[in-house]
Amino acid sequence: ALSSTCLSKSSVSSFPKMNSFKAHEQGLTQIKREDGSEVPAFTSPAIPGGAGIVVIQEWWGVNDQVKTTAGDIAIACNARVAVPDLYRGKIAYEAAEANHIMSGLDWPGAIQDVKACAQWLKANGCSKVTVAGFCMGGALALGSGVLVEEVDACIAFYGWNKGLADVSTMKKPTQCHFGDKDDHKGFSDAETANALEAELSKSGCTVEFYRYPTQGHGFMNRTAWGKEMQKKLGRPDVEEKEIESALARVKEFVAKHGK
Repeated sequence: ALSSTCLSKSSVSSFPKMNSFKAHEQGLTQIKREDGSEVPAFTSPAIPGGAGIVVIQEWWGVNDQVKTTAGDIAIACNARVAVPDLYRGKIAYEAAEANHIMSGLDWPGAIQDVKACAQWLKANGCSKVTVAGFCMGGALALGSGVLVEEVDACIAFYGWNKGLADVSTMKKPTQCHFGDKDDHKGFSDAETANALEAELSKSGCTVEFYRYPTQGHGFMNRTAWGKEMQKKLGRPDVEEKEIESALARVKEFVAKHGK
């Protein structure tokens, strides 16, 4: 395992500040699924020669936090992003509400949403597509890496649904980010992260596994709302330097495997 302290100081300090980009700049795009239905997705403008990235929401829904994170990733990776709205417009504002909505999620259907977005990105000029997800989205990213042919690389932040797909069969380059102080037992805590790394190591795929000793669940949530919610839930404070470290790693990974 690699600790979050192994990134060079120079690569962190040279990382651009990213506050101006909005993932939904192009607005809501209705993307056709293979079953003929549509998934609404927030998309960014086309970037000639750029990477394609499907960014998958946390359990809160497609709120300003995930749009901001998607924008950060788009700028860092010079990528076109698509953010599928898995909840079809629903947004949770409290953890109990988010848990209730997620408990009713059609996980195989969500995989089809991701697949549709990956197909759309490739049909619109992206030669490769990476899927990157957070919390619930991290679990779906891992599932998509195994189950979706159109996905070329996978990035998962603090989430693993063991029953969704057998990650020991993963064939796509995979990058994982977990906080050592995450307390979501069986989903993203340190013990689960260890088990996930062990399963991925059986696959023979390229694996980068990063751990953040001071961080808990949701540590990429840099918006004012995100930081406030972290405190409300009793999680460690979000650290900007850890977010930039993670984004730098995402940038290097996508440059290597997603273009």
